[in-house]
Amino acid sequence: MPVLGLRSRARPGRCPGYLALPLLGPILGLAQAALELTHQRLSKGKPLSVSLYSSAAAAPSVQLAMADAASLIDTATLHALRAADDLDGAVAEARVLDLPARARILMDTAVTARRAREAVDLLLTVGGASSFAESNPVQRIWRDLETASRHALASDTLNREVYGRALLGIEEPISIMV
Repeated sequence: MPVLGLRSRARPGRCPGYLALPLLGPILGLAQAALELTHQRLSKGKPLSVSLYSSAAAAPSVQLAMADAASLIDTATLHALRAADDLDGAVAEARVLDLPARARILMDTAVTARRAREAVDLLLTVGGASSFAESNPVQRIWRDLETASRHALASDTLNREVYGRALLGIEEPISIMV
């Protein structure tokens, strides 16, 4: 049974892209956890290797990286919330999502995954090489995030192409996700 008329008008066997939305909670949670763990490590006075800073938190480069990582996570969250709001609105109104709306949900999914990865990449740099030690939970977060964010439904390149085509009015399908 279709979810309140949201079944895709495309051919049978197609997978609606909004099925990717459940991936976004774990992706955002992983990025947020990496931010919190990095903050905890910095608050304990982690030094900045090969510098004269006895505390990495005092270094402007670390402060900027933390700000950028937090902002990237916020951006990812806003895109995920917009995608969820678009879907919730369509369900509440029993409205079928048109191609541009479905494509934007895919794009928001890709942006969420990409920004979360970028945030964690910054946090790994703040932590230095020890970020990759097996005992460091951030490396596990990084590994899990790298895997989850590369799920086919969160494909950065394909979802961007789908959205770009929809913006240009090209309706010929290139993916089973729309």
